[in-house]
Amino acid sequence: MLSSIDIEKKRRALYTIEDIVSAMKAYAGVTIRRTDELVQNVRVYENNLILAMYDLTTHYPGISLRGQNKGKRILVAFGSSQGLCGPFNEKIADTVSRVATSNDILFVIGKRLKLSLELKQTKYEDYCDSVASINGIQSALKDTVLKIMNIYRKEEYYNLTLIFTYIFEKKAEISVKQTLPPDMHKEGALSQTRVPPYTYLEPKKIFEKILEEFLFISLYRGYVESLRSENWYRMRSMEGASETLKRQLSDLNAMQMYTRQEEITEEMLEILGSGMFFKK
Repeated sequence: MLSSIDIEKKRRALYTIEDIVSAMKAYAGVTIRRTDELVQNVRVYENNLILAMYDLTTHYPGISLRGQNKGKRILVAFGSSQGLCGPFNEKIADTVSRVATSNDILFVIGKRLKLSLELKQTKYEDYCDSVASINGIQSALKDTVLKIMNIYRKEEYYNLTLIFTYIFEKKAEISVKQTLPPDMHKEGALSQTRVPPYTYLEPKKIFEKILEEFLFISLYRGYVESLRSENWYRMRSMEGASETLKRQLSDLNAMQMYTRQEEITEEMLEILGSGMFFKK
């Protein structure tokens, strides 16, 4: 049986771990709260860009996109570089393995996702680290856009699809979303502008700029949604760890009290056995 001193050492170690878990829970909670409103705004902005492109192609038939069912496809999968987020990366890796084909080029974001894909022997073209906070998205996004556009400029590549996790009604879902060419008819048919927009610039130039902005904001959304989901998973992992630590500490506290009582009893028996209480 462990001594009370050994049990005390274990208690202190568990309390230290509990402090670390609490700090990680707090950080994950802050990230989730910071991304909540941001995610909603990005979704609305992305949809508005789709509607703008739909209006331009409707009122100016000369503007067209590459065929949606032609050519090869670039897949961008968003994962995490940090751990302790449960099955977050494994579920993305499962989805990638299911939807990717031999003609696709896979671009991986997140070291942990890369390792999960390597375990499944899924090949990828390029990789970069994911972000740990909102502040890191902007710089990471520039590198990602540059790498993707270098591939997308090749004539055989027509489609760009993003794979990321998002939170919907307190559940984690995985989106396999075609970004280029955008599916304008799905959203635009619901709110078409009847009056042609009045423009100072050529409609084609406006469309190209909107398309560039749409690519940028879609990738930005992938980063934000993925960061939010990663911390959503991490929060739940830390909550589970916190409950486990509480049970272990409760067991150790009970064990310490029992062990201390046994030690006191043994000390009393030794004292009584030594004859210190017998008078001459």
